[in-house]
Amino acid sequence: MSDSSNIEFKPKKRRLRKVLRLSYFTVLHGLAIFALFLIGTAIAVKFRWTNQSGTTDVNNRYFDELANKYGTDHELDSATTIRYQDQFFQKLGILAKHKPVDARKIYMAYEQSGDVVVGLRMFDATALLLRKNKAFQKDLKALKNVKKGKDRSVYEWSNYKVWDDFCKAVLKDKAAIDSASRITGVESRLIVMCLVGEQVRMFNSGRERFKQYVYPFSRVMLANNRGYGVTSILENTALRIERNLTDTRSPFYPGEYFSKCLNYNDTFPDLIVDTIEAHKHKTIQRLIKGGDHFYSYLYTAFLLRQYFAQWEKAGYDISNRPEVLGTLFNIGFFKSVPKAKPEAGGSTFNIAGKDYTFGGLCFEFYYSGEMIEEFPITRKAFIAVDELKKKNELYLETIEQLMEGDSTLVQQ
Repeated sequence: MSDSSNIEFKPKKRRLRKVLRLSYFTVLHGLAIFALFLIGTAIAVKFRWTNQSGTTDVNNRYFDELANKYGTDHELDSATTIRYQDQFFQKLGILAKHKPVDARKIYMAYEQSGDVVVGLRMFDATALLLRKNKAFQKDLKALKNVKKGKDRSVYEWSNYKVWDDFCKAVLKDKAAIDSASRITGVESRLIVMCLVGEQVRMFNSGRERFKQYVYPFSRVMLANNRGYGVTSILENTALRIERNLTDTRSPFYPGEYFSKCLNYNDTFPDLIVDTIEAHKHKTIQRLIKGGDHFYSYLYTAFLLRQYFAQWEKAGYDISNRPEVLGTLFNIGFFKSVPKAKPEAGGSTFNIAGKDYTFGGLCFEFYYSGEMIEEFPITRKAFIAVDELKKKNELYLETIEQLMEGDSTLVQQ
């Protein structure tokens, strides 16, 4: 028994030793191999054997050109900036045709930065990815073949040199225009629109005549067949504007708030005297007072507000119809008939061989983008009366005191 047990035990013992020996050498060799790997890696890093051989991007040359294409910020003068802006919007228009998503992103970046070079560089980067787009490349190439005149606006009247002079003169009156707008709640651009309609039609009347009436807004506007002041308001129109502010029975009555906006006791120590007795009327003196056009703009705003009130009472909203408001300003109270489909037009005139109507010209200016930064389109052409009361509470108190005879107060 004992001999057989010893015989069985010895083979098992030998197998166990063999397994342990094999495991030992396996672990030992594994550790040795791992150690050699670490040593080899360290040596490879030391001598940079692991560095991959780089390759130059196929667009590297383009990247270099793009970096220096538009110069540095201090190199951009106003003329260059304008030229770059023209290029940017031309190119952006082409991109919008093919890739509107990318065009929108580029425009948003331009708006955010205010830097046209940022927009141009983003466009060029996008154009690189469209280099195999034949339709895009064809449109882009066509830009180089644009005929002379590409820098002219589609609004012909804005291409005349006198228009630049006119804009400079209007901007000098910005404070007065904005004041009239704040008081009446009439968008300042609508007020300027009426001024443009009255003055632009004189562009074709000769340079001297234009200078007399428009540039540089320094001459007193005496009686003429177009009315008084820089917006040419007729005497009977001005007087009716005043009556409509207080006459609750008038279809043009805009509300109680507006009856408190005008200081009827305002006097003019430097009274302008001419040969027509009626022109000594206080209302007319306000309109033709030299160097101060506030009342011209205020009465213009009152008139627009009264037309708006009349049409609103009849159930028609003309707040987004500058051509209709301009036409009504031109044709007068008696021809203002609220209806579902109003017609734009009014007096006609010719500028450099092109015929215009007063309402049509007002429409063109309003949406032209001219002087848009100073007189923006707000999409809120007429502010609600309740809001005006809150905004102008202090102003109304001042006017009330002036009307009671407190001459120590200065009109705001």
